[in-house]
Amino acid sequence: MGFEQILRKTWRDNLLFSVLVELTYRCNLDCFFCYNDLGLRGAPLSTAQYRAFFEDLRDLQVLNLTLSGGEPLAHPDFLQLGAHARDLGFVVRVKSNGHALRGELARRLRDEVDPFLVEVSLHGATAATHDRQTRVPGSFDRLRANLGEALALGLRLKINSTVTAWNEEEIAGMLAFADELGVPMQLDPEVTPRDDGDREPLAIAPSRDGLVRLFTLQAERAVSVAREGDEGVVPVPAEKHCGAGSAGIAVDPYGNVYPCVQWRRAVGNLHEQSIRTIWTHSAGLQEVRALTVQAKEVVDARGAAGPLLNFCPGSAATRTGDPLRLYPDALRRAEVLAEVLDRKPLLPVVR
Repeated sequence: MGFEQILRKTWRDNLLFSVLVELTYRCNLDCFFCYNDLGLRGAPLSTAQYRAFFEDLRDLQVLNLTLSGGEPLAHPDFLQLGAHARDLGFVVRVKSNGHALRGELARRLRDEVDPFLVEVSLHGATAATHDRQTRVPGSFDRLRANLGEALALGLRLKINSTVTAWNEEEIAGMLAFADELGVPMQLDPEVTPRDDGDREPLAIAPSRDGLVRLFTLQAERAVSVAREGDEGVVPVPAEKHCGAGSAGIAVDPYGNVYPCVQWRRAVGNLHEQSIRTIWTHSAGLQEVRALTVQAKEVVDARGAAGPLLNFCPGSAATRTGDPLRLYPDALRRAEVLAEVLDRKPLLPVVR
């Protein structure tokens, strides 16, 4: 069975395949458009609970385990948890801002965790732009030095960047930055509200011209415009629009379980139930799975324009309260992408 067939089966049969764990909301940066709900309160999962949770995921035959945050390296037991995840046989990914990825910590990450991939965030091609978004002076120069050190240690890296109004004129420069390091780069065209619904980050959503620049460069480089899933799963045609709640979940530091990192609808809590019980019996997850079938119907109804929407039910739920409603940014991206690809625009321009 090929990889695509495996993914289709996980979506269809509700087989938990990828899990993203937000270990902590602590962070050594202060990014303007961070989506974490820093006002969220609860009892953090203990290290013992995380270890038991990871063992339950192993028993459920989960493949991908992504350690995220906040800044996951800021969790006091990150190395212990990462090593445990490795010993259990997961494909371990780490999503980091890269600010602490240096010296002894970088060496121990390599030796004790040996992640399949470390994904780091870049916010601009210049110190002025990057530091403006992180709100920490010197963060660009430190990131550049840390990436060089991490590569010299043999860590496998990927660069992620969200395109914003502040960095959209530096897209080519960011790509050149990644090319110079020999590191793959993923560019995300969507700035999202915070997980508590705060829409302040949308103030720096990319402009129409920024989207044109992004999609043009991607087309020229033959880079897919479809975002890769946060759990490392590439969406494939199936009975559902996405694998949220069907093949993947996200977990916050307080044990709340969500269908995905963007769909912040709690469907259970690990303080109260095991992940096996939540996965098998949660009424919320069952409803989400049905909604992903309906979301596919909504997108398919757009015909040739549907694949251009880059539509996310989680974002739709946050923005409109309805996971099936096509929100303006998705419609605008589809119109711009159709234009860039020299297709006749099939959707109205939403301004």
